Amino acid sequence: MLSPEDAVWAANEFINYYSKFNRIDDYLRYVKNSRLSNSTGKLFGPDDEIFCDFDMHPNDMNFCIHVVDTSYRAMTRYNQDLYSEILNDTASNAIEEAIPGRTLKWIVVETNSGKVVGVVRFGSPTINSKPRNEYFGEILPLAHINKHFVMGFNIVPTQPFGFNYLGGKLLALLASSNELKRQFDDKYGTDLTCFETTSLYGTTKGVSMYDGLKPYMRHIGDTESKFLPLFHDDYFREMFWWFNNNANGGERLISADKSSKKLKIQTKMISIIKNSLKDKDKLKQFNDCIEHAKSLTEKKRYYISNFGYEPDEVITWWKKKATKRYEKLKSQGRVRTELELWKPGKDLEIIR
Repeated sequence: MLSPEDAVWAANEFINYYSKFNRIDDYLRYVKNSRLSNSTGKLFGPDDEIFCDFDMHPNDMNFCIHVVDTSYRAMTRYNQDLYSEILNDTASNAIEEAIPGRTLKWIVVETNSGKVVGVVRFGSPTINSKPRNEYFGEILPLAHINKHFVMGFNIVPTQPFGFNYLGGKLLALLASSNELKRQFDDKYGTDLTCFETTSLYGTTKGVSMYDGLKPYMRHIGDTESKFLPLFHDDYFREMFWWFNNNANGGERLISADKSSKKLKIQTKMISIIKNSLKDKDKLKQFNDCIEHAKSLTEKKRYYISNFGYEPDEVITWWKKKATKRYEKLKSQGRVRTELELWKPGKDLEIIR
């Protein structure tokens, strides 16, 4: 419990934080810019590693998948540092680095230029998924999911390669290929039969870069949407320790070994505020704030693939799509040529 005064203070912190946002992309931009403003300046960025030859026609491109070397003393160019730099400087959402469970990471390179066109992270699938349950007609056993399913969490083309050439579709197609199955099975002893992923946005955009990829990937439904966008970084940590000291006698709100700790901690904060508030008007204002925050998140489009395709096949299929896109942009004078990287003071399109 909190004192009445502390409960009002904590409620106002939530209200002030979430009142900044009207849509999910407002939240994503705020968190992204906050991280950029707090980051130390880099002498060199990943700019020289990123694909920038936008006179190259899709038919002249070839690609190679490099598994990221995540070892402490990586001996290859395609290491965790390069992966993280490109991902964080390109992705429109703030990336959480410490992810539990199985992980495989890719850096995809166009071989003629030797430049990076995208990065991908795969991992353990979500345990419970409404569209997956409906598609298979049952809640699949956890052991079955862990053995046969893999999730694409970050599928991020460099920009403007993604815009000019449908780069997101290329990465998704490669993720649906047998190359991922071979690599993941070899690393973890799985027998993958299904690749799944979700769109970053839901009703805000209405479509996704994964649309139009039949027969390789299909949209089979939408996820549930009612969850809270979480406090970010230092602000979360400050609130966490404040609650430990003021509501829990200096003890942690939840034990350190819990999974999904951040979500469970913030859910606990909300519960404590609701139970501690004596002012009915403030309680209503707080409840309205939480409902507003939950409304920012949306039903995400859920996609599934069952492998069976080789990389050369899906690349050939992509080239036809990419050619139409590139030639149309070129005829309209709309081919983008400037690298799009998140840097302090530079605002980019969240939804392209």
